[in-house]
Amino acid sequence: MSDPRISSRMLILCLAATGAACSGCNRSPASPSNVPASSIKLSITAPYAIAPGQTVSFVATASLSDGTTQDYTRKVAWSAFPTSVLSITGDTGEATALAAGDVTIAARFGMGGPGSQAQITRTVLPPNTYRLTGTVLESGLPVQNATVVVVSGTGAGLSATTGGDGGYRLYGVAGVIQVKFTKPGYDDIVKPFTATQDDVLDFPEAHQTAALPSLAGTYTLTLSADPGCPTPPGGVAPLPDNFRQPRSYAVSVTQDGPALTLTLTGPAIMPQENHFTGRLEPDATEFQIGFGYFGDGLDDGVAEQVSSMQWFVFGGQVPAHKSGSAMTGHLDGALEVYTSSSPTSYILAAQCIASNNQFTLTPVAQPSRRH
Repeated sequence: MSDPRISSRMLILCLAATGAACSGCNRSPASPSNVPASSIKLSITAPYAIAPGQTVSFVATASLSDGTTQDYTRKVAWSAFPTSVLSITGDTGEATALAAGDVTIAARFGMGGPGSQAQITRTVLPPNTYRLTGTVLESGLPVQNATVVVVSGTGAGLSATTGGDGGYRLYGVAGVIQVKFTKPGYDDIVKPFTATQDDVLDFPEAHQTAALPSLAGTYTLTLSADPGCPTPPGGVAPLPDNFRQPRSYAVSVTQDGPALTLTLTGPAIMPQENHFTGRLEPDATEFQIGFGYFGDGLDDGVAEQVSSMQWFVFGGQVPAHKSGSAMTGHLDGALEVYTSSSPTSYILAAQCIASNNQFTLTPVAQPSRRH
């Protein structure tokens, strides 16, 4: 027979020990809500085929650090994007497909690290149909804002507009179809295709209807600041008056089909920041100077060293049009002044970010040759 005094002492020790192991105590395992997020790795199970109007259930499973798994479907927060394709209930994982398209479903437990979050992508399609994707290119350059439309077969009437990368997506095609590319200023292209699975159809041969002009040669680039340039935020000084006046640069233009490369040739231009690109379009010439971010250093665009410790930088986008023999447009971007106290450290001292900076590219007349 056990000693009752020992049993009583063990009971007292068990009641007093919070979170510590106690021989002889029967403790319940920690509830899932108390499991640290860092000890969880979530995964999502979902049907592959989802049709518009169909209601489906997603399942979240947690793999715990002790090697076990638990159903966390009602313990996670659910979300879906875009919501126009699929609507999901945040606490149950039940969802209804609304329209054809790609959708990303995410589940998150608590505020933990990467293991406590999971996401998958699904495509909503009418039954027995497929997704057709592709890219439209002109001489290797993406053609954006073009229309790609199914003109016959299953999915006739479906259309998509190409994005900045020239890509398009069509949802709901099947069997023998015809697909057409159109854009004002370009020749139409119609292609037959047989869709038996999610597939790819590219248009790499897009070309403009009119002959491309030859723009290779030497030019003078004149740049002046927007007169209404706003005061920059963050304590940066406005652009000084001497940098608001027109500044001119010698430019050499080379051409490869619709693609242009413009190189500034002056001795004060920094070697690594001395060029930008252009693109011949049917209704304009688009120039891209720099990568579209500002305030980060000399590689914001083209950089000119104006003194031993001062640099002028300009960058942005320019849609330009012919004006006589010149091309003119407005630089939507930034004019900046950087200073430095060392060869590797640059400080943004002054800035003008505006959409009305004047840009003019004037051809330099070549001297006539006497015979």
